[in-house]
Amino acid sequence: MLWQYGNPLGLQSSITCGVVSAVNREVTDSDGKKFTLIQTDAAINSGNSGGALVNSEGKVIGINTLKLSGTGIEGMGFAIPINSTTDVTSQLIQYSKVKRPYIGISGMDLDEDTAKANKLVKGIYIKSVDDFSAGEKAGLKIGDVIIEADGKKITTMDELNEIKNSHKIGDEMKVKVNRNGEERELTITLSEQP
Repeated sequence: MLWQYGNPLGLQSSITCGVVSAVNREVTDSDGKKFTLIQTDAAINSGNSGGALVNSEGKVIGINTLKLSGTGIEGMGFAIPINSTTDVTSQLIQYSKVKRPYIGISGMDLDEDTAKANKLVKGIYIKSVDDFSAGEKAGLKIGDVIIEADGKKITTMDELNEIKNSHKIGDEMKVKVNRNGEERELTITLSEQP
């Protein structure tokens, strides 16, 4: 049994109870971002996001994040596991903000059809490179197609961001790009996101 705490619909100090339905549940939000979460049937309503998910011993095990809603969907709420929040928490305490690694590009996923139609390869098409960014310093150019990161074949911005976010600021990350039909490997020294 677990409890969930929050302020749904402005009702202060509201508590609901339920069970953990699953752990390590992969969920994609409406923006396409992937999360690995705790699934619970405890009611999570507007105003509960950011509230504590607490076990029967009174220990916080997660932070309520989102719920699935729609016809025929009931009791599908999700929380970020507390162990996933420790780095963010300590950064907020130390810096009053979260420092994230940064490449400084915007890109679009190229599927097989779009790539063929434009005489490119499948991967991530670089649409822009920020001035003075880690990407610019590494030599990334508009029109490059990123096909690998840290030796792993990738085809989406989500995959690139997942690899980038596994690094710390100042780490080196290797990417392979296809530029005008030729492959080249570049080393990006990740900077802090402005």
